[in-house]
Amino acid sequence: MIVYIPIKKNSQRVPQKNFRKFKGKTLWENTVDKLNKFNVFIDTDSDLIAEESEHKDWVTCFHRRRHLTGDQVSVVDLLKNFVDQFSINEPICQIHVTSPFLNPDHIKFALDKINNEGYDSVFSADAVQNRFWRKENYGYCPVNHNPMKLEQTQDLPIYYMENSYLYAFKPEVLEYNNRIGYNPYIMEIGFPYNLDIDTEEDWKLVNII
Repeated sequence: MIVYIPIKKNSQRVPQKNFRKFKGKTLWENTVDKLNKFNVFIDTDSDLIAEESEHKDWVTCFHRRRHLTGDQVSVVDLLKNFVDQFSINEPICQIHVTSPFLNPDHIKFALDKINNEGYDSVFSADAVQNRFWRKENYGYCPVNHNPMKLEQTQDLPIYYMENSYLYAFKPEVLEYNNRIGYNPYIMEIGFPYNLDIDTEEDWKLVNII
């Protein structure tokens, strides 16, 4: 089972976050060391990560090509390069090391959905059942309810909000310039697994859980 992990040397909003210590390990190793039952590929521009990952026999680490190192490069571009470079022809699970509470069983579950149940992709999401509004030019408009008829939230439709915890897909899905195909399975992932470190406040939160 293939797990693809893009890891940048630098972070714009949380400096050096991938090298900060979490539960006694650097953030990137906290994730990678959980995945020793998988075939893990690390795509990085960090010499230090490349060097330290040499001691992990389940990991293949490769240096990101220069034209793919900018902040404007999409993860789909990275994935296409990975698939071409290593001639990948089996489902891939893409994760981020900034989700520190990753559970490897979730990866197995997602890949099983693709391999055995006919889905072309799986993505994680928060299930939200609440009253939504959107802003229009003329004011605010209800999205999923009638404000003149107060319904209980449990009677409202469920909306799914993508989170960055996990994406799994067949390689051919990338032809759509996306990680989500035309027959996806939505995997509900809640707290604390859905926590992603993107700000200093996020970092403080994950360290008190």
